[in-house]
Amino acid sequence: MASQPAKYTDEFRRETADYIISTGRPITECCAELGLNSKTVNKWVQDRRRELSGGPDPKAGDREPREARRRIRELEMEDTFLKKAAAFFAKEQGWPRATG
Repeated sequence: MASQPAKYTDEFRRETADYIISTGRPITECCAELGLNSKTVNKWVQDRRRELSGGPDPKAGDREPREARRRIRELEMEDTFLKKAAAFFAKEQGWPRATG
């Protein structure tokens, strides 16, 4: 399923979150005023607060292990392929099969 294009620009999200943070008003109240979904804006505010505090991106921590697991799968497939290719060519050459 194709992802939808962003409905709001990054600048709009940031400015909306900054407005809510700076006024200290409840998110639901501001959302009613602006005609926005409170759950969506709540995420913007959380992300902006994390950004302003210098906190880490929660998704960044998941990226490295996920990429490592993907690379391990690739290497395992390459290893399996190379073992089969070596066995095939050894058989073609008439070499005895290695044990181990």
